[in-house]
Amino acid sequence: MDFGALLLEVGPFHWFALAALLIGIEMVMPTQYLIWPGIAAVATGIAAFFIGDWALQLAIFAVLSVVLVVVSHYLPQAARLPVAGLNQRTDQLVGRTATVAEDFHHGQGAVTVGDTRWSAQSVDGSDLAAGTRVEIVAAESTLLKVKQA
Repeated sequence: MDFGALLLEVGPFHWFALAALLIGIEMVMPTQYLIWPGIAAVATGIAAFFIGDWALQLAIFAVLSVVLVVVSHYLPQAARLPVAGLNQRTDQLVGRTATVAEDFHHGQGAVTVGDTRWSAQSVDGSDLAAGTRVEIVAAESTLLKVKQA
């Protein structure tokens, strides 16, 4: 059995195996670079059903890989932009109303928003009684700034 001849007889299923390997590695890596050569390998595997020359198949794979990587770098700019308010829960509360959970002392206390209790501070430094409806006007870390609604 001549392994050199076997390696030169690259067929569609060789490309599909390469695609599975590249995409499988991509699934465990935190990057998005191997997915594009993996997709190029799938496309080359489909083309290999019609093209028997392994050098032409390799050229198709190389060109598709480069094109897909370059295009993927420039096209999805919107997907790379951070989502406003993501992982900033307190910023999402600004403008909502809350209920004072316990009396404020020296302008500090706690409010309830939905089923969650938050530390709060009145913007004018006033003491608010428990049960008072307040509006959240700002947030600093986990402290909500409130005013009477």
